[in-house]
Amino acid sequence: MKTLRSCRTCTACCTYLRIESQPGYTTRYDTGEDIAKPAGQACRFLSDSGCGIYAVRPQVCRKFACDWLQGRKGFSLTDFPLLKGYFAVDGNYFACSPAQEE
Repeated sequence: MKTLRSCRTCTACCTYLRIESQPGYTTRYDTGEDIAKPAGQACRFLSDSGCGIYAVRPQVCRKFACDWLQGRKGFSLTDFPLLKGYFAVDGNYFACSPAQEE
């Protein structure tokens, strides 16, 4: 049986991935505003508490799932991206800032 995983506090995709403009796919459900952005730049709707437009986020965000979230081979439960300092999308790896130890 596959383990269900959730993003929890991880927002790596919101910061480290590029989002190319695609009308209807990268636009908010409520206002139609496009969220396109370059890689390495945080989404303007990202806040300390997560996605500020979660309920009306575009399809690109709703459909996204990194390799860890999908439970792909090589990504165990303990490989949570913000703890490891990297994440992968379709086998392509991206560095991200690991969470700070308290």
